[in-house]
Amino acid sequence: MLKIVLVDDEPLIVKGLESIIPEFEQEIEIVGTAPNGAVALDLFSEQHVDVLLTDIQMPVMDGLELIDAWKKKQPTTKTIVLSGFEDFHYIKRGLSAGIENYLLKPLNELELKETLIQIENKQVTNKVIPREEAYYILRDNTIWRWLHMRINKEEWEERLALYDMTLGQTKNAVLIQIQPTKEVNNADWKNLSEEYRLKYPFMLLTPENEIIIGIEETTSLSEQVLTIQSDIKNYLKNDAFYLFVSEKVQGEMMYPQAFRQLTRLQPERLVQSSGSLIAFQKRTKHTWRPKRKQHQLAKLLVMNNEKEIKAWIRSFFQEWLDHKVESDPHQMLHILSELLVLMAEADPKELTESMEKIAEETSIEGLEATTLTYAIRYYNRKKQTDQSKSPIIQNVLNYIKEHFAEGMSLKTLGNDFHINAVYLGQLFQKEMGEHFTDYLNRYRVNYAKEELLQSQDNLTIIASKSGYTDMAYFYRQFKKHTGETPSRYRKIHQ
Repeated sequence: MLKIVLVDDEPLIVKGLESIIPEFEQEIEIVGTAPNGAVALDLFSEQHVDVLLTDIQMPVMDGLELIDAWKKKQPTTKTIVLSGFEDFHYIKRGLSAGIENYLLKPLNELELKETLIQIENKQVTNKVIPREEAYYILRDNTIWRWLHMRINKEEWEERLALYDMTLGQTKNAVLIQIQPTKEVNNADWKNLSEEYRLKYPFMLLTPENEIIIGIEETTSLSEQVLTIQSDIKNYLKNDAFYLFVSEKVQGEMMYPQAFRQLTRLQPERLVQSSGSLIAFQKRTKHTWRPKRKQHQLAKLLVMNNEKEIKAWIRSFFQEWLDHKVESDPHQMLHILSELLVLMAEADPKELTESMEKIAEETSIEGLEATTLTYAIRYYNRKKQTDQSKSPIIQNVLNYIKEHFAEGMSLKTLGNDFHINAVYLGQLFQKEMGEHFTDYLNRYRVNYAKEELLQSQDNLTIIASKSGYTDMAYFYRQFKKHTGETPSRYRKIHQ
């Protein structure tokens, strides 16, 4: 849990922070508030505090004086400064105090949230950050926000002046991202980072500890990139990295555009060996498409067949490995993403967790293990849920799986299972959370989706195999559940 103290002489700002911070998805305790540095030092400096969030200009004792005095008592406390544009000369003096970040007024809630998350991630080390390193952390955070277009032009230009940075406007340039693998030696990576700090004016370490550098066309850009690749291999003494290179852009002010290209390149590492140079202009042509589609696994998940679920996942990834070089990693990740959405069952927390897992994986084998983990979790959860249903509803669900293509209604099912149709409908809705007809149509449409992609049958045959004799009704239900007509669905997804 982060313990935080808020210091500002404007009561409205303090109250605003007190209402905003508890809404963040973190465990944060606001230890207390103070109207100036002297009061904060007197009331809270003897208590354990993780974060000191303070204004710059305050009566009695300003923010910079407070930080200096506080660091003598609690050197591991992280400090965040609130300021306005007119306070930049104060901030420039305060960089040497080792502040974690500074936030401009009016407050950007997202930036505050991201800063607190970064502090929480560093909390486990509990180390005192040297002032020079703190300066770079602060500068890197600004550049990172600029690359993501989370900072406006006026603020960016102010901060360029703050860090004594200038960006070229006319020379051709490329942006390079160096991504370590799990096998990298941490000491070698740290030394490489420090070497590039000195060598390249535009350099930052990302929150994931990746290196991003920008180079201008002083000599051939291609030759410079190849030299960098060779230098990294020599420095790390192995190939425990990937090197991504953007297209050539006109001037460093276009780096945010180049960064978006680097982001789109990331999946390519799945089909390249470590140590590779992956350039936007020289991407591998992808000619192979998988035979197995996500709808097949979706059906197995619905039917809750553990053995076949594991077999499908194993076969899917083995087929991918067999065609690794000519495969399209973007398409494969799209397939996995759709499956994860299904398996998360509208749980935002689990969906975010699973998406982050596949985003950080650098190998097909790692993706297989992650997919299997979430599939088995889904299977166990569904099995437990199904077992909690009444015997009659379990029988109805099993009957639908076997006979969904046949005509059925609550009345026919009531006759088959010797139960009142009205009562069966009420029981079904209570236990399944939806009407019987909605469930049946969703099941039939899912089957139709699979047939549209796996077969060349015409729509009339597919509708019949899915349980629909009325084509107009089939079209309405398909569009209701997918947002597309059957023909368009086949054209887009096939």
